[in-house]
Amino acid sequence: MATEGSSVVVLNEDGEVLLGLREDARIWALPAGRKEPGETYEQAAVREVREETGYEIELERVVGDYWRPQLGEGGDQMRVYVGRVVGGDPSEHDWENLEVRWFPLEALPKPLFEFSREHIEDACASSEAPFEREQRLPSVEAALLKGFLLFRRVRNKILRRSRQRSK
Repeated sequence: MATEGSSVVVLNEDGEVLLGLREDARIWALPAGRKEPGETYEQAAVREVREETGYEIELERVVGDYWRPQLGEGGDQMRVYVGRVVGGDPSEHDWENLEVRWFPLEALPKPLFEFSREHIEDACASSEAPFEREQRLPSVEAALLKGFLLFRRVRNKILRRSRQRSK
């Protein structure tokens, strides 16, 4: 069964995009994550931004749906939105990001997840209809990413449990 999740391209009035430096991969990425049981794509998008960046946002529009057949158990479906900050504090981001920062669209950092780069480009394109894209990686990269994501999922469950016990 395919996994489902949401990602958000958070833009500000200065033409900058909000990115987080992933703790696990040491790579910049958009806020994103899986839907929890009973959650809508929209609810997941708002929650993931709050958890990963500390910001509260409003969703403005859907960028599109992105299908990654090589990932997850049966593929990965990601719905991407454009959002804007309405409150919050970036110092309150969770442990999944080492740093949260705004970047000019013309000076995106490296390394940056290629999926995130395409989502940002599509969010800035003047398209009236949402995109529907299949995102594929070379086979070796897909296998490495799939293994990394599995490792991360298991590790994060363990870390969440140990953090909950210490509270």
